[in-house]
Amino acid sequence: MMLTEFSFEYTPRPAIKGQALADFVVECSARDESAPTAAEPTPAEWEIATDGSSCKQGACAGVILTSPEGLKVYYALSLSFSPTNNEAEYEAFIAGLRNARSLGARWVRIRTDSALVIGQVTGAFEAKGERFARYLDHALSVMGSFDASVAEHIPRAEYADADMLSRLSHEAPEYISKVARVEELPAACIDVMPVAPVAEDPEEWISDLRLYLQTGTLPKNDRRERKVKLRAPRFQMLDNRSYRRLYEGPLMRCLSKFEADLVMTELHSGLCSAHQGGRALARRIMLIGYYWPSIQLDCESLAKSCESCQLYARVPGRPATFYHPVSSAILFAKWGVDILGPFPQLTGRRRFITVAIDYFSKWIEAEPLATITFQQCARFLWQNVMSRFGVPVQLVTDNGK
Repeated sequence: MMLTEFSFEYTPRPAIKGQALADFVVECSARDESAPTAAEPTPAEWEIATDGSSCKQGACAGVILTSPEGLKVYYALSLSFSPTNNEAEYEAFIAGLRNARSLGARWVRIRTDSALVIGQVTGAFEAKGERFARYLDHALSVMGSFDASVAEHIPRAEYADADMLSRLSHEAPEYISKVARVEELPAACIDVMPVAPVAEDPEEWISDLRLYLQTGTLPKNDRRERKVKLRAPRFQMLDNRSYRRLYEGPLMRCLSKFEADLVMTELHSGLCSAHQGGRALARRIMLIGYYWPSIQLDCESLAKSCESCQLYARVPGRPATFYHPVSSAILFAKWGVDILGPFPQLTGRRRFITVAIDYFSKWIEAEPLATITFQQCARFLWQNVMSRFGVPVQLVTDNGK
């Protein structure tokens, strides 16, 4: 009341709206400086330039791959079939993507001078005809295997190298092989039947052992569990591969049945084959550094089933049994007697021959006989050995009598 002379007017305080309170909090609160966001790294992009041509001399294609570091790889494709010019462009386009994927590319930018191919791939043009629809599906499926792929249309003059490769592949093939990798395509990529990968048989001999060495898991079968525990100290895992330890040698890589068949076939009848026997082949494989439990039996079975080995192998001259050496230090002290026959009947009805050989000098005495009895052998030895050389003779039959 005392301030009324100064024209002060009293009014009650109005309600504070929620928006005003939010504005006050925003204005008065401390603002923390946000950390600068790190820029995403530029992907390692590969550039692919392709060009295909088809004429009366033949159909060829050229592919140039440029790595992120600037390294260029040249491919010259020889098409053994008869495609149209647009089909040749598609073949070059798909071959460039396939080669880039084999080199480990993940980000690709493919460029070609074919407006038809780029228009159909990007969706600007419609693929008319069954073959072009199949080419388009195949190209899109290959492009989908990359993390990112971009298709661009460029004039032919900007990538003259790819155009030159496609032209010189059939005009001067002997010079192209010196600057580019020459590949021959026997059939169109859409006509090749896809092959599905076959999974490895889980019941290999090394499966239980590998699982035990990696995770310590034992099989539920008692017999297999005992076998794994006995084998485990002789094996180890290295870079996700199984190896067998040797006492005085390097580690031997353990092979599955499929890998073992490939190694045996290549070493026995492959490019550097020698058509060795089972033991020699098994020894050679082990010296190279491969191992599986039945290596000896498998190599012997392969050598026996090889037609070339059965036709042209040398016949062994050794007998089926081992030799038993018999030594004699005195002349005519020990003799060997053998009976040969029966032969066609001679005079006196003689059909057998009794042969006595001295072990020391290899002296031979022989007499034809009609029948063979123990008394005749004794008489022969008495007349030809003891009476002539004065050597005592002792006869021993097969049964020791």
